Amino acid sequence: MAPMIDMVFLLLVFFMTVSSISQAGSRVELDLPESTSSEVPDDLSNRVMLSVQKDGVFFLGGEKLKAEELGPRLDALHERFPEIKLRIRADRETAFADVKKAMSAATKAGISDYIYGTLQGE
Repeated sequence: MAPMIDMVFLLLVFFMTVSSISQAGSRVELDLPESTSSEVPDDLSNRVMLSVQKDGVFFLGGEKLKAEELGPRLDALHERFPEIKLRIRADRETAFADVKKAMSAATKAGISDYIYGTLQGE
């Protein structure tokens, strides 16, 4: 009985750790824009969260990056994982120039598949 209890606790710790790691990118607080016509793709696998705050600060996953660090990091990600896709989340007050920097860096890295995170309005 004791080994079974140990195994249950190990599984519990494993799933709690994996869950917190997978949600790291969405912990960046943003006021997302609303969209009445947004659609969530069925397949969200291989997507990395790229968040842009209103002051132009980038977060790749949960890691804070400067604008000049974004390109090399996306290059390295694409080189390591060629099938990588992006999910770009930007605050509603973010300047489009900052979102454009993110899209340009992704395109230069060879990542052409990205979606935008929005709130679904009515």
